Amino acid sequence: MKLKELGRILGELKLVLVLVPVVAMLTSAIINLFVLTPVYESTTTIIVLRDQMTPYSEININTITLNQRLVRTYSELAKSRSVAEEVINNNNLSYTPGELSAKIKVELAGDTEVLKITAGDSNPSIAALIANGVAQALSGKVYKVMNVKNIQVLDPAVPSGTPVSPKSVLNILVAGILGLVITVAIIFVREYLDDTIRYPEEIESLLKLSVLGMIPAATLQTGDGRGVKV
Repeated sequence: MKLKELGRILGELKLVLVLVPVVAMLTSAIINLFVLTPVYESTTTIIVLRDQMTPYSEININTITLNQRLVRTYSELAKSRSVAEEVINNNNLSYTPGELSAKIKVELAGDTEVLKITAGDSNPSIAALIANGVAQALSGKVYKVMNVKNIQVLDPAVPSGTPVSPKSVLNILVAGILGLVITVAIIFVREYLDDTIRYPEEIESLLKLSVLGMIPAATLQTGDGRGVKV
């Protein structure tokens, strides 16, 4: 298919090429702005340091290495059912332990002793409350299980004013682009499967024959006075 033919095809269907992406973008905008529930995230950062009952003079490289290993253990403990239940009870939340655990993400900051606890919720204040609650419950659980107090909060979580999802602008643009791409694909597939010859140029291109003449459309007059093209 030549470039000129592509241009002709797209030119004939330019209304469809504009209408479909616009409809896709409007639909995406309605879904993102009025249907989907926004989700806010808040993060609290904690660090695993020396046991508060251990003098500074006893801290060495072995202590730091041990703390780095403990961070991985603490990350799993932060997502445990017992921690989730404690957060729910301490803050009078209406979630089940499974629902609350699903709202929590725990990330290790490389090979450091830093742990980031992120909570997501449709209410930004609840998201911050959960993140801080997990950090507090984790500290108490570590002391209860391991008899050490070595967790300190670096940055407590604060409510966020910007939702992390849905990404409305991005989703609307993607919907428009997908609508355009799909429309163009359908047009080309339809044109490829349609072997009807409509223009003299197609006869010369496909059959390698010269066009000697064309029969113009004629109008027949019917009995009721209407004209019918043939």
